[in-house]
Amino acid sequence: MTLLQTRPATEAAAPSHPFRDAVAAEWMKVRTLRSTWAFLAGGVIATALGALILFFLVQSYDAATPAERANYETADPTVVTMPFVMFFVGAIGAMLITSEYTTRSIGPALLAVPQRYLLFGAKATVAGLTGLVCGAVFALLAFADARLLLGNRPQPINPWPQWTDAVPTVLCATLVVMVTCMVAMGIGAVVRSTAAALTTLGGLVLVAPIFAHFLPTVWQLRLASVLLPNLTPQLAGSNHPYLLSQGGAAAVTAGYVLLALAAGAISSRRRDS
Repeated sequence: MTLLQTRPATEAAAPSHPFRDAVAAEWMKVRTLRSTWAFLAGGVIATALGALILFFLVQSYDAATPAERANYETADPTVVTMPFVMFFVGAIGAMLITSEYTTRSIGPALLAVPQRYLLFGAKATVAGLTGLVCGAVFALLAFADARLLLGNRPQPINPWPQWTDAVPTVLCATLVVMVTCMVAMGIGAVVRSTAAALTTLGGLVLVAPIFAHFLPTVWQLRLASVLLPNLTPQLAGSNHPYLLSQGGAAAVTAGYVLLALAAGAISSRRRDS
C-alpha cells in the first residue's frame, strides 16, 4: 500500500502583495540613500537660517518707531524658509528615481518588479509619504520658531494673534511640501538625470518666484499665484495678494500632481531603461 502524504492547508504559501512589497522596498531605499540625509540636513539648515533672519527682523521691529512698524511686512516663514524646505525635500523625491538611472540599478529594480506602472506607483507613494512626514516636521519647526520669536507682538508683523490661527497654514504648508516631493519624482522620471531634475525643481520653487517680481504687476500676480511656494497662503485662506480662491488653489495643486505623475508614468512606460 502506498501512503500519500499531503501538506496541510495551513501550510499553503502566503499570498503575495506586490504593491505593498514594492512600497516597502522603496521605503528602505530612501532611508539608505546618503543623499536623503544630506538633503534633510539642508532642510534643517534652511529652517535655522530662517529663524535667524526672523530674529533680526524682530530686533529691527522693536527698534522702529510706531509709524515705521505699521509698514513692516508679515513675518511669515512660508516666504523665507519653506521654499528652501520644498527644494530639499523635493530633491529626495527626485533622487528616488534619478539615482537608479545614474547607478544603472533601474534594471534590477525592473527585474524585481516587472510591472512598470506598479513600480512607479510605489515610488510615488513613498515620495508622497516622505514629503508628508518631512513637510510636517519642518513646517512645525518653522512656525514654532516664528511663534516663539514673535511672542505677543501685534499685526502686521505677527500674522497669528493666537497660536491656533497658524494651524491652517501649517497644514497647507505640509501639503505643498508633499506635493512638491511627488512633482519632483515625476520630473525625475521624465528627465532621468539628477542634475536636470534638481535644476528644474530649483527653477520651479526658488527662481520662478523671484522672476515673477520683475514682471509687470498684472502678470506678476498671474504667474506668482500658480507657483508652488505661493499656494500655501491661498490654500489656507489667509491674507495674501494673490488671485486664486481656496478652491482654485486646490485645483492648481492637484493639477501639479496629476501632470507630473502622468508625465512620469508615461515616460517610465514608453522609454527604455
